[in-house]
Amino acid sequence: MARYWLTPIIDTTPFTLGAERIECAPLSELEAFRELAHKSHPRLLPMFKSNLLLSDDEDVCGSELAELDLLDEKAIVFNGNPYYLSHCAEAFLDRLLKPQQASEFVSSMDLSEFTPQANAQAWRKQWHHWLKSGYDVILLREDGR
Repeated sequence: MARYWLTPIIDTTPFTLGAERIECAPLSELEAFRELAHKSHPRLLPMFKSNLLLSDDEDVCGSELAELDLLDEKAIVFNGNPYYLSHCAEAFLDRLLKPQQASEFVSSMDLSEFTPQANAQAWRKQWHHWLKSGYDVILLREDGR
């Protein structure tokens, strides 16, 4: 079963995923939340498969030697010990909106159509906090755990 994680990128050199990842469930609420984000801007909450962040080889996206554990409550650093960032991940990350621009879109999202609103409000609040802190934010999809 796939899990989805709202994830801050707290550094780019070396690339570092923040420890404060939020698992987004249930899926039906996440889908509605992503649809609303997409209406604000098509690249506002991009999703990437977590296993494609890794690389064993500069010509390959994904790893057969390493696997991310997004349940781990630590920052995940891609500094070669043990993780290397893949080239396809780098290309994906180059297309992210700047945090200030994304923050404006996030703050204008209307959550009034959500019932219940608790998850969507919590996700947006944390997402907006990370953006205001200058972090990029992505949605990671973790397959098969």
